[in-house]
Amino acid sequence: MKRFLKILFPILILVVCWYFVAKEEDYQVSFTSEQSKSLIFQQILDWENYSGETESVIVTNDRQPYSEISQSFKIGDSSFLYQWELNSEKNNSTKVTAHITDLNHSFKQRLQVPFFKNDFVKRSVKNVEEVGKAIAIKGKQFKLGTIERTDYGGSYCAYLPVTSSTKQKASNMLATIAIIMEYLKGNDIELQGDPFLEVTSWDEGSDMIQFNFCFPISKGDSLPLHETIQFKETLPFKALKTTFNGNYRISHYAWFHLLEYAEREGLFVKKLPLEIFLNDPHSGGNPLDWQADIFLPLEEQ
Repeated sequence: MKRFLKILFPILILVVCWYFVAKEEDYQVSFTSEQSKSLIFQQILDWENYSGETESVIVTNDRQPYSEISQSFKIGDSSFLYQWELNSEKNNSTKVTAHITDLNHSFKQRLQVPFFKNDFVKRSVKNVEEVGKAIAIKGKQFKLGTIERTDYGGSYCAYLPVTSSTKQKASNMLATIAIIMEYLKGNDIELQGDPFLEVTSWDEGSDMIQFNFCFPISKGDSLPLHETIQFKETLPFKALKTTFNGNYRISHYAWFHLLEYAEREGLFVKKLPLEIFLNDPHSGGNPLDWQADIFLPLEEQ
C-alpha cells in the first residue's frame, strides 16, 4: 500500500500542477458545423455584431487564418479569453472548440468547474451555442458552387475606385452606382456586360480593401471626360472560379472559400478577387437567386 501511495502521490501532484498552472483554459466547449473552416473563421470574427450579451465588448487579439482566433470578451467588470480552434473533419465538416479562461477569477473557476455548473460554465456554453446557431443561420443565406480552373477574358470599363471594408463593400457600391449609370445613360453609352468588382488591394489584418467598381463598355477614343469616373482595361488572367448565390453584401465569403481551396491544393494565388454580378439587387426577389461569378487569379509559374 505504501509503495502504491509513493507512486500515486507524485502523479497527483503533477496532475494538480498541470490543472492549476499549465492548463491553458478554465473550460472548453465544442461543436461541429458542416461549413468549411474559412467561412466559420469569418463568422467568428463577426461575433460582436450578433452577440446577445448586453453591453458586451468582443475584441479580436490575434488570428491564424482559418484555424485559430483569440478574442477577449468583456461584460461589465468581467473579462474572459476565448481561444477558438478550428479543425477539418474527415467528412468535410469542421470541429470548432472554444478554450475559455476567466481572466479575473481563473483559480476559482478551476476549483468549481469539475463539481458545479456555475454561472461561468452556463455563460460559456451559452456564448458558444450562440456562435454555433449564428453560423447555422448564416449558412442558409448563401450557396457556393464547385471550384474550377478557368480563364477570365478581360474587359474594358468605366469605373470608380473605392476604399472600403469587406463588410461595407456592397453599401459602397450602392452609393456609387448612380454616378456611373447617370454618366453612361447621359452619354448614350451602352453596357457591354455585367458590372464587376475588381480588388486592387486587400489588407486582411484590417479587413480593408481597395477596389474598382467597373461597368463594361466599348473602348473608344471620344469618351466624354468626367471628374471622378475613370476608364481602364482589365487584362485576361488564369483563375480559380466559383459561383456565389446570396446577398452580395456577403459575397466575399467566396473569396475565403477559394483561398482555402488554393491552400489545400498547394496553389499560388494573388489575393485580388474579381466578382461579376449577374443580377441587379434593385430588382428584388430571393437573394439566393442572385448570382455572382467569383475569380481568384492564379500566380504565373
